[in-house]
Amino acid sequence: MKNIFSFVVIIISIATFVLVVQPQYNEIQEMQKRDTELEDVLDNARKLQSLRDSLIDKYNSISSRDITRLEKLIPESADNVKLILDFERIADRNNLEIEAASAVKDDEGDEQTQSFDIESNDYGTITLDFTINGGYQEFISFLKDIEKNLRITDIRSLTIGPPAGNTSDYTFDISIDTYWLKDNI
Repeated sequence: MKNIFSFVVIIISIATFVLVVQPQYNEIQEMQKRDTELEDVLDNARKLQSLRDSLIDKYNSISSRDITRLEKLIPESADNVKLILDFERIADRNNLEIEAASAVKDDEGDEQTQSFDIESNDYGTITLDFTINGGYQEFISFLKDIEKNLRITDIRSLTIGPPAGNTSDYTFDISIDTYWLKDNI
């Protein structure tokens, strides 16, 4: 009888371990693993919050004048009308007349990228084509003003036509590329 009682206790112990203790133990291990993962996520969140706060402090330390200049350097939108008006003001300052102006916005590029990378085209290109009439020296001054302008511009092409008739005014066909930041975030 003693052997049977010992045998029954052993079987009940094994059954209790397999049916109750083992699942509870596995569940506790899963919870510990999940706890570790959540602690890692929480640590990363704290680091990101600290980084965000540091970047906000740096941004707030930039003067509003410098922010305005940066926005003019590479604006966040392609405002063709404002851009053409800026070039028209420069032309007027140099006694030049803009006969025709057109703008083409190039939207090609990957819109899904998250970091600024020249190869991924996180910037857009606006091509402006102008036909300008005026004197040669005035046009040279116009080009110097464009060069000194904060907005990044590249001259794509330039064609100079001779004076027509009794005027000393040349015809300048100029194509300019300028850039703007795409909103990728």
